This record gives sequence, structure tokens and C-alpha cells, in this order.
Amino acid sequence: MDTLLASAGLEQLTARLWDIEIVAGSAGIVPQLTNGPVMLVLLSGSGRLKRDKDAVPMRRDAAYFTPAYSTFGFDEVREGTQLAVIRFELYRESSQSRGVLLSDRAQQPVFQAEGVALRPAGRLSALCRTLWEQRQSRDALLRGRTQLTFQELLYEVVHNRSERFADKGLDAAAQAKAYIDAHYGEDLNIERLAGIVKLSPKSFANAYKKHYGISAPDYLARVRISRAKRLMLGSDMKLKDIAHEVGYEDEFYFSRKFRKLVGLSPTAYIKKRKTRLAVYGSPALLGYLLPLNITPAAAPLHPKWTGYYYNQLGTDIAVHLDAFRNQQNRPVNLPALAEVKPELILCPAGLEPKEKASLSGLAELYELPAESEGWRAGLRAVAQRLDEREEAERFIEAFEWKAERIRKKLAPVFRTTPLLPLRLLKGQFYVHCNRGIADVLFDSLGASLSCSQASMPFDAPISLEELDQAGDGILLLLICQETETLQGWKTLSESPEWLSLRAVREKRVQIIPSDPWREYSPSAVDRMLDSAEALFAAKRP
Repeated sequence: MDTLLASAGLEQLTARLWDIEIVAGSAGIVPQLTNGPVMLVLLSGSGRLKRDKDAVPMRRDAAYFTPAYSTFGFDEVREGTQLAVIRFELYRESSQSRGVLLSDRAQQPVFQAEGVALRPAGRLSALCRTLWEQRQSRDALLRGRTQLTFQELLYEVVHNRSERFADKGLDAAAQAKAYIDAHYGEDLNIERLAGIVKLSPKSFANAYKKHYGISAPDYLARVRISRAKRLMLGSDMKLKDIAHEVGYEDEFYFSRKFRKLVGLSPTAYIKKRKTRLAVYGSPALLGYLLPLNITPAAAPLHPKWTGYYYNQLGTDIAVHLDAFRNQQNRPVNLPALAEVKPELILCPAGLEPKEKASLSGLAELYELPAESEGWRAGLRAVAQRLDEREEAERFIEAFEWKAERIRKKLAPVFRTTPLLPLRLLKGQFYVHCNRGIADVLFDSLGASLSCSQASMPFDAPISLEELDQAGDGILLLLICQETETLQGWKTLSESPEWLSLRAVREKRVQIIPSDPWREYSPSAVDRMLDSAEALFAAKRP
């Protein structure tokens, strides 16, 4: 037994299964916040596990772990993939009251599993399927057996923690990637990396490309250039010193490499971002900068809450402000913002005077026009301030052209089929139409609403009984991606009350993702057009 297991007092811990589901198909899992620990096992197919700020390709029949109060998702999924998602909790008896169990998340590291497999092959997947079948059983005694099966599964995973899945290629690739991330400034090449992971250069190169879809030298170059961008935007270092800092002894070679990957020379890159800009308050403001091809030095970013912008701009933005519950964490962001030394701060309309005063003490403050003026007015205003008017007009023109094309394509659908947008939060449905939905579906694409509302946007509670009388249109459902709502939805979606709704029976309910449908920005509405086309094109008569 290793020291971690010994120090945990494992015999005093009680683990309880709360839920198991098997996610099937190619849709994957949109990143979500979990309130408790989660174990994930890939039963078939392939995919990538995303956890907060890291992503790993999963191996079949191996266990992975996500701790409480973190985010996880599952993407790059192929058809036929099945993933077991096991939610559980850890308890320890109270030292004050005998028989009283208290949550003990301090011992989560004991159960951290990163590609742990059981013997014989297929054992872990079989246990997961048995667990799921017992959980679904109508036999109360068999359902009660799930806790015993879960205890057995958990014991075997912990017992076999050190017996990683026998795939030296995956282990080597993951080890090398981690080494590159930590030591990109050193003199690294295929031979040295292969030596570190104890493979031949040829075997290592093939393994890395197979598991990450990019060669190790190309990944190293990306890491170095991304770091160089952050130094250019967030420091006063000379280009020669930046080149040395990120691992290039020859500054001219660095410049050629930078131009190849970025499309601009380092000098042109810095000049294009001559105004050190910071975004504060709302990640949606990035949706106004992306169409202008402007990257701020600082902005609120998080792999779940701002996933699209995190993937698009994360490596280019020098300072990531806290975007998790950003309303609560804005005071924490002020010191981080001060370190950037911005020349201009872009913020949403409606900040409190005290907050605006604090920001104005750091740099010039530019407040976006109110949402009620529309995204076009907002984009033009930002472009005017940043001297990018031509880029703004090009984006708007391209949006209008795309909207007209999709409007004509979907006209046969919307002539006969009205829409009813909804949202679900903690068990309550709302008839919900935000500005983005109103602009894209009902204004740009000409869809009709299947209920009477005085004006848009709107957000009003609605019962299941009222939903059943909502007409013959398509119900578009936004489900809040937090644990209570997701678990409630899982129960509701399998209930007789939900399954008996006419729209459900007639397959007229369509779940739409929060990103982009909850955001209002030029980038978001453009992505809504693409989403609407994909969603409704198949429904044409």
C-alpha cells in the first residue's frame, strides 16, 4: 500500500454511489460543473476528457477521475462511443456524534485515477455495465445491490492504481507533452524527448503524432510562440530576450518561426496591438473583439464558462481574469488587471460608479453601449474607438449575407413550423427569448413564435400542463449546466409526466447548447446562424 493510501485512513472512509449514466453516441458531454467527485470509464469508442484546463485522450476500459467543484467534458467523440459517468461521495464518521457521517473530500486524492485498468481486460467495463443495469432494475433488492457493486469497483480501482494501462505510447506521449509544457525554454528535440520517455526516436515520434494529432516539434513550437505572445503583450522585454526566454537562441530564426505560425512578424504583431487593451466584467465582450481580429492583453476566461473564447484566444491572451461567477470575483480581478498596465479597459454597460472609479484609476475606461441598442451598434462603437471600422463593416456585411442565405434555405420549415424557446433552471421551465434568439431566429431568419408575447426579449415561468397546450411548434430547450438542474433534468426526462407531453411524443423537443445561445455578441449571433442552419436544415419538407 502506498503512503497516500496509508495516510488516508481508508478503512474509516465510506463511499456512496449517487448516480451512474452511460453516455452513448457522438455528441459527447458539454463541459459542466460537478459538485461531487466523478469517475469516468470509456466503455467503447474513443474521445477526449477535458478537465478545467487540461485535456487527455481516454483509453478504453480505464478509469479517470474528476474532483468536486471542477469542470469536465467529453469531446472528439466517434460514433458508437459509450462513456460511463459515475457520481459518488466520500464520508467519514463524525468524531463528535457516533453514527453521523460527514463529507470528507480531503481524501479525494486517494481515488484519483488516471487511466487505471483492471485485470483481466474488460473487467472494469463489465463492472460499470453491471452497476448501470442494477441501478435501472425494477427489483428493489437488486437496486440496493448497486452500493455493494460500487464498493467492489472502487476497491479494485484504488488497489490497481499503480497498474496503468499497458500502452507505453500513450504514457510516453503524455509524459513528453507535460515535459514540453514545463521546459519549453530548454534545448529540446526528438532525440532528447525520446530519451526522457525511454523510447526510440522513431517510436516516440509516431506515438506522439498518433495520440495528439500533431508532431512533438510542432507542439513545442506552438507552446513557445504562445508564450512569446504573452511576453510581448504583458512585458517590456526586447524581442531578442523573448526569443531566448522561450527557447530560441537565434532571434532571426525565432522571427521566421513566429511569422510562419502567426502570419505576422513579431514587430508587426506588437504594432497591431499597439494599444494595450484589457476586457473587464463580461467574457461576451470578447465576442466584439474577435470579429475585429483584436486580442486583448487580459480578459475573463475559463475552459467551461467561456469555452469558445478559451479555445480560440486562450493561448494569445497574456492574463486570464477570473470568469467563474465573475460577478462575485470582480474585486479579485482588479489587482490582476493592474499588473497588466492596460492603456484601455473595455467594460459592459451598467457598472456601479464605485467599480467604474476603480477601473478609471488604472486606465482609460470604455463602456460598451447598452444591449438594447443591438450588437451592430455595439460593434460599430467598439470599432470606432479602436480604429477598426472597416473590419466591423466587413463582419456585418458577411453576417447579413449569411443570414439571407440561411433564411431562404429554412423558409419551408419556418412557414409551417413555429418555435417556442424555453429554458430550464432547477426544475422550473421558462418561456425564454433572449436578445440573441430574438435577433437570429425571429428577426434575421423569419421564424414565428408559437405563443403570444407582447415584446422580445421575455422570460416567464411555464408549467408542464401549459407546455402541453403550447401548439404544434418545435420546443427549443436551454438547460442550465449546473449539477442540480442537470440531475433534476435526468429524472424529469425519464418521468411519465415529461414523456406524456405531446411535443415529446411527437419528437418536437430540441435541446440547444448554452454556447452560443445564451450570449449576446457579434461572434455569438454569427455562431447561432450556423447552429440554426445545422439544426433545422434536416427538417425541411
